[in-house]
Amino acid sequence: MNDESKGFSWLGFAALIIILVIVSIVAFALSSIEGFLAGVVVIFIGFLLSFFRDDIKRILGLSSGKAKEPAASPTEETKSLDDLVLLNIEQKIAKGRKKLAKTKAKYDVEEKEKKKQKMEQELLEESTALIATIDQAKSYAIQQKDPDLVQHYDSIAQEVEEIRTMVSEKLAG
Repeated sequence: MNDESKGFSWLGFAALIIILVIVSIVAFALSSIEGFLAGVVVIFIGFLLSFFRDDIKRILGLSSGKAKEPAASPTEETKSLDDLVLLNIEQKIAKGRKKLAKTKAKYDVEEKEKKKQKMEQELLEESTALIATIDQAKSYAIQQKDPDLVQHYDSIAQEVEEIRTMVSEKLAG
């Protein structure tokens, strides 16, 4: 009945009993010398047994000895982290573009001059922040040697730059 899914085997139970009997005999033998010393030795033996538990199981034939799943290689981990970073940057770009479009739509229909100036300043700040995020994404695409992605970010940056230029000219003029 060596079923690993249930976690109990008679052979393992017998091996545990034998190990505990040996530890008890050693503790009894040492207790005649000094009680404290026996306790320290038993704790040390318990520590060693717990430290080498997997090796003991393998020697007794209680585990298959198969290696655990190999960890992902550093390049795979880096690639998945890079993908997460890119996804995060793309989400920031999408949110920024959406916010910029809403602000521009409000700006286009606004009639009050004071409110338009405030919106122009807001558009300038949003477009500048968005261009910085796009530049970050573009540098990532360059590192990944993906010319299509670089071109995509260039076109987005050009659209945002047009809005920024238009707003900065109105603020200057």
